Amino acid sequence: MNILETKDLKVYFHQKHQTVKALDGVDVFLRKGITTALAGESGCGKTTLAKTILGFHSPCSGKIYFQKEDITVKKNERLIRKNIQIVFQNPFLSLDPRYTIFSSLYETLNVFKRRSKKEAENFIAQALEEVELNRGVFFRYPHQLSGGQTQRVCIARSLIMRAPLIIFDEPTSSLDITTASKIIKLLSRLQQDKGITFLFISHNLKLIRKISQVSFIMYHGKIFEYGPTDLVYNNPLHPYTKLLKEASFLRLKSFQDSDIPQYGCPFLPRCSHRRQDCGREVIRNEVESGHFVFCNLYNKNS
Repeated sequence: MNILETKDLKVYFHQKHQTVKALDGVDVFLRKGITTALAGESGCGKTTLAKTILGFHSPCSGKIYFQKEDITVKKNERLIRKNIQIVFQNPFLSLDPRYTIFSSLYETLNVFKRRSKKEAENFIAQALEEVELNRGVFFRYPHQLSGGQTQRVCIARSLIMRAPLIIFDEPTSSLDITTASKIIKLLSRLQQDKGITFLFISHNLKLIRKISQVSFIMYHGKIFEYGPTDLVYNNPLHPYTKLLKEASFLRLKSFQDSDIPQYGCPFLPRCSHRRQDCGREVIRNEVESGHFVFCNLYNKNS
């Protein structure tokens, strides 16, 4: 069962004399109770998709369905806030430096339902315990905590709402390797224990292999490849996915958005396997069971 789906989602930004297609017909699905990864370089549209799901951006066209209900309309803003939470990349920018940890979590807790202070204390203590923190951080400020502790607080804040879907936008990129590893183990445990649906956004295929069951690869506002994470990682199909796996983020040549072809595959200027039909419509191909790629190299009819 899918808890969330997007259908032909498009978000365009108009800048001076050009239009940036941040999302250009994106179809993704999040299966209930598992972790789905969204991977791609910076600027590929990952965060734009997350913010569009949360209602921060309005799509030009397309639909977003959460638990089969259309949430692209404004009247569902309250439904989104209550049921979809996000943990951002930089935990220190996610918490108000003027608030103690208790005050930040108390404010979140009371967005939809007022609680007595005693009830709130127990509720917040439970959430902190779930992320391996204790009451000792109640009256400390964000700057008094380490990066890992602060990110755990942000995770606790998302758990407080008991939301069935939590989005993690590069949650470990600002942490050192050891701390990041601990956060990944924490998220894996929380997902398994609570059955919450996670959308994990990252540029690192090695990282998403550790935490996700399904992966989508995105480039320039389009989905290039998707399927079970083990298949996507062990048998990457699209040339761009192979580039990500090699962790080689250097551009093959200098290019701007204007270099992206109007038709066909947007990866064409960078691809060493390009051929004539890559400038035409890109076909979705199922190469192995459940493993799809948008690349004409795999089109059996061409």
